[in-house]
Amino acid sequence: MNSSEDRYAIRSVDRAVDILAAVAASNGALTVDGIVADTGLPKSTVFRILATLTARRVLDRDEQSQTYRLGMLALVIGARAMGELDLRRSARPHLESLVASTGETVHLSILSDDNALCVDKLDASRSMRMASFIGFLDPLHCSGVGKALLAFQDEPVRQLLMARMRFEPHTPHTITDPGRLAEQIVEIRARGYAIDDEEIEQGLRCVAAPIRDHSGAVVAAVSISGPTTRVTQDGLGDLAKAVEACARAISQELGAPQKVTTP
Repeated sequence: MNSSEDRYAIRSVDRAVDILAAVAASNGALTVDGIVADTGLPKSTVFRILATLTARRVLDRDEQSQTYRLGMLALVIGARAMGELDLRRSARPHLESLVASTGETVHLSILSDDNALCVDKLDASRSMRMASFIGFLDPLHCSGVGKALLAFQDEPVRQLLMARMRFEPHTPHTITDPGRLAEQIVEIRARGYAIDDEEIEQGLRCVAAPIRDHSGAVVAAVSISGPTTRVTQDGLGDLAKAVEACARAISQELGAPQKVTTP
C-alpha cells in the first residue's frame, strides 16, 4: 500500500467514526440528511459508509422511518468496553456471591435507549441454556431486569419509555397491554423487585432488583434467572431477598444513600 492509499484508508475510518459519533449523540435516530448536516460529509460518502456499517451490523436502519441507530455489533463492543467501568468492577464480587448462594444464572443490565443492555452475566454450573449474553438487549416490558429498570425511573422518563413500547409478545405469558404493565409497575415499586414469569422465554423465571448510584438514581438492575422447575413460585420470596441484598450491596459500592425516596 502506497502513502496515498494509506492516507485514504485513515480518512475513511475517520469519517466512519464521525458518523458513528453523530448517530450515538442523537440517541440513535438520524436520517441520512441529519448525518450529512451533523458531520459535514458529502451525501455520497455518507451513503457508502452507511452501507458498510449496516452490512456489518455496526448500525441498523429502520426501513419505516429511514433512520439509523447503533446496531448489535456497536452495542456488543460498547458492552465489552464497560468492563472497565466502575459499575461492573464494583458489582462483580457481589454477582459471584449471588451465583454461589443461589446456584442460578445472574445478569447485570443497564438502560440503553428502549431496552435493558446486559453488561455482565455469570452462569451457574447447573444453569439452563439461555439466549442472553453480554451485549444482549432485553425488552423492558417483559424481562425482569427491564421491568426493574423501568419501574424505578422518574415518572416522565417512565411514561416516555412506555409510550415508545411495541409490546411484542414473546410467549403466551408476555404482557402486551399497557394498562396491565402500568398496574405491575405499581406492584414492583411497592415491593422493591420485579418478576419475569415465563414472559420472555417459556420455562424461565426471573427476579430482578434495581441498583442505585451516589445520587440515588437507578442506573442498573441485577437478576437471578432459572428454570421454573427450580425457580418456583414458592421459592421466589427467598430469591427476591437474595437479589435485593445483592442490589443493595452494589448500590453501597456506588455510594448510594442509605435511604432513598422512590420518585
